[in-house]
Amino acid sequence: MERSEMRDRLEEMLSFAAVARTLSFADAARELGINASTLSRRIARLERALGTALLRRTTRRVSLTEAGALYLERCTDVLTRVEEADALVSGLGGAPRGRLRVALPNLFGQLQVAPLLPEFMHRHPGIELELSFMDRYVDLVHEGFDVAIRIGTLTDSSLVARRLATNRRVLCAAPRYLRGRRPLTKPEDLAHQACLHFSFFADGETWTLRRGEERVAVRVRPVLRSDNAEALRLAAVGGCGIAALATFLVGEDLHAGRLVRLLDGWSVPDAGVFAVHPPGRLVPSKVRAFVSFLAERFAGTPPWERAITQARLG
Repeated sequence: MERSEMRDRLEEMLSFAAVARTLSFADAARELGINASTLSRRIARLERALGTALLRRTTRRVSLTEAGALYLERCTDVLTRVEEADALVSGLGGAPRGRLRVALPNLFGQLQVAPLLPEFMHRHPGIELELSFMDRYVDLVHEGFDVAIRIGTLTDSSLVARRLATNRRVLCAAPRYLRGRRPLTKPEDLAHQACLHFSFFADGETWTLRRGEERVAVRVRPVLRSDNAEALRLAAVGGCGIAALATFLVGEDLHAGRLVRLLDGWSVPDAGVFAVHPPGRLVPSKVRAFVSFLAERFAGTPPWERAITQARLG
């Protein structure tokens, strides 16, 4: 293949990968900074060269053919290697640079990562950030993200992960809810309380608490179920019941006394806060810079934990 043909093919592969990731010609064209007709011509040229259809197009949606799914895997590998080569050379030249696409859990990203970003951007003016705040699982490779922050147990062993912090959850309630009620002295008391339940708990409506090696599972009686932790926090502050919420979310409420911790000595099992990125022999310097920055800022006792050091118990 001639050099000019190779250049055109890389351009076509980049265009195809953008359409496959977004499943939208309009979105892919906007991302690439070209018009939709130019993008369509590139895809058609690539399909002619390969002798097969890569995409199914209707008036409502775009999807991958079987050949398209196979080609996307190889495309992604080739484009990743090109990016790695660029990153290696640019890293030798000094400061990290380029666009960095980051996927963040909605609340944790807003509350704990976003406030740190001005400092990161001042440190690394050559990096252009693109942030997506979402609670769904993100396929980093197919959706074109450089790095993601994930909370919980990691299931994708193909990714490179670095633990940044511990996500600790506490049982808490507002003083107005507790007023006039019998104090909670053991986990089993939760079965007779109004509970505010996070729908994504792995054990369903059974809350597991631990104290050292001791574990107790309690079937709770939710008066509110939600897949949004902020809604549960607001209900807890409003005196509606007891919640098991992450300290990064309720740290300020505990510090201010709007919420109080319950069942001292007992805790909800912790989870990890991780930075994950696709594997590769050469990790782009922009990814290394971002992950190292967060690891530095969350090292030791993370900022959201410091806020509740002196929080009182209920």
